[in-house]
Amino acid sequence: MATEKQLTLLQRRDRVLEQLDESHQALHKSLRGLDPDEAFLGSRWSVWEVLKHLDIEDYVDMLEKIASGEIDMFPAFDNRENKLREDISRLDETHRRLRTVVANLTEERMNQPTTPYNPEYNYPGLTLLELLERSSVHEATHARQIVETRKYISEFTAKERAVTFIVLDPTDPTKISPSAIGLLKYADNVAGNYDALNAVRNFASGVEQLLDGNRNVEIISRMGRDARAGLWNVVCTIGSPSESHQPLLQLAEKYCDKIVIMQSDR
Repeated sequence: MATEKQLTLLQRRDRVLEQLDESHQALHKSLRGLDPDEAFLGSRWSVWEVLKHLDIEDYVDMLEKIASGEIDMFPAFDNRENKLREDISRLDETHRRLRTVVANLTEERMNQPTTPYNPEYNYPGLTLLELLERSSVHEATHARQIVETRKYISEFTAKERAVTFIVLDPTDPTKISPSAIGLLKYADNVAGNYDALNAVRNFASGVEQLLDGNRNVEIISRMGRDARAGLWNVVCTIGSPSESHQPLLQLAEKYCDKIVIMQSDR
């Protein structure tokens, strides 16, 4: 099998085209059968999402059309299925345009320096072909991310806006099953007392919420609201909440639409 250095520029270009297609196919495979509601679950507010939220260009476009008489009213509020279809269609069109650019590259253009060296991030100066070789598997990388996200949407009972209690073993709170570790890894918020948070800290990547009795009502009620908004929330207790943490469970029953209790060692 020829190494990258043995391949001609045209062969490398053809491999980029193959990887683009495989990557795009992986993306579509990861989206297959996706319920439109699922696409909007499990996302923590990032700076980018805040900026997107503040971008009201589409809103102004619609107002201009209404003001000019082009349309009468805004579209139906819950049009997630149409939104998802439009977004995927736009990805398909972008993919076709990118393939056309790659397929029509001459050897001269492929060898053209395209990105300058960035000393701050040690990002190398790349030719156009080298840049395309790096980016040709971008969709496939995120397709794997989508597959994992859809898996944990089911685990979190996210469509039912559930808050999950993970019950830690009192004899060994750090003994945690792979599925419980997965929930901790993907949770937006992880709540518990000092001991519970210490036991799961190596596995959790979400925002820690300390349940020390002072802010329990605030934290649990916020988790209920966050769950309704599509975020994923976990409460960790050492021992069964129905036996050892009844006040906490009662708060969750009051403020959360659905509660799921999961044994951490199963």
